[in-house]
Amino acid sequence: MHNSKIDPVGLVGLGLMGRGIAACLIAHGFTVIACNRTHERVHQAREQIGRTLKELVRRKVLSRDKIKNWEERFHFVRSPKELAPCPFIIESLREDLKVKKEVYDQLEEAVAPETVIASNTSSFPVALLAEGRKHPERFVVMHWAEPAWITRFMEIVRGEKTSDEAVRRAEEIGLACDKEPSLLNFDIRGFITNRLMYAFIREACYLVDIGAATPEMVDRSFRNDVGWWSALAGPFRWMDLTGIHSYGAVMEGLLPELSSRKRLPKVMRDMLKKGGTGIANRTGFYPYTEQSAKAWEEVWIDFTYDMRRLVKKHEKRLHTRSKGHTR
Repeated sequence: MHNSKIDPVGLVGLGLMGRGIAACLIAHGFTVIACNRTHERVHQAREQIGRTLKELVRRKVLSRDKIKNWEERFHFVRSPKELAPCPFIIESLREDLKVKKEVYDQLEEAVAPETVIASNTSSFPVALLAEGRKHPERFVVMHWAEPAWITRFMEIVRGEKTSDEAVRRAEEIGLACDKEPSLLNFDIRGFITNRLMYAFIREACYLVDIGAATPEMVDRSFRNDVGWWSALAGPFRWMDLTGIHSYGAVMEGLLPELSSRKRLPKVMRDMLKKGGTGIANRTGFYPYTEQSAKAWEEVWIDFTYDMRRLVKKHEKRLHTRSKGHTR
């Protein structure tokens, strides 16, 4: 039984991320009241959550008794105003500030002043989300990653006016969902991972734009170098492991050569112009058939489970050896 200050959890939006968040919360014992306007999206959500929970049991992440009667802890409403019983609400809508603020308007009419509103935004700072609100202290960013039900990722960002209680409740939910939350020191657009990710995506596109490499070459080099070590060691740990002095020497010469462009790269503009969304419509930087797109989706999920197990295994070894060394 979870703390009554965080259960049931309200959820606005049942797109890809919203469905994953709902599955994660239900898997870890929460009751979820989800708000979505379309019957089709609700039906899709129920089916996907059921499949996800069975998958977690099959892969021995959860015991079967944890998902028994899970549908009794999953409820739907049509309007954000019907989320009044929820002491904690997660907004997981598309990155459209106008849409998000329209939902906040409805929530403010219905929920108690102490109800926390957490946004699963990918980049908007808390100050922008809470601007003009009656209770800005209740707003916090709670940034999840896909697939939300299995990754350990979560970023929690407080605004200048965000209360300690709002942050505490967000962290409590994250920890209860087996996440390892990173609590940022202050409000900043893009947070940690998106700032890092878009920096390397910009450079990847730049290399293609100037003709230095193809997308396949960039992906191959990235996977076989950065992708090889980054699940266990972040950039600072990697510098520790491989020699900080060498990075200092390389950076001084290389930084002036890196892209600092402020607009979308040409390769990205061209792809967007022809309507490419990736495997969703089988138009991307690589060619896809319906079969190959489905294969990539399935393999990506399998890979995520495998990586989770592998990283946990080696982290346990590091923890055991570190403890032994200090005795």
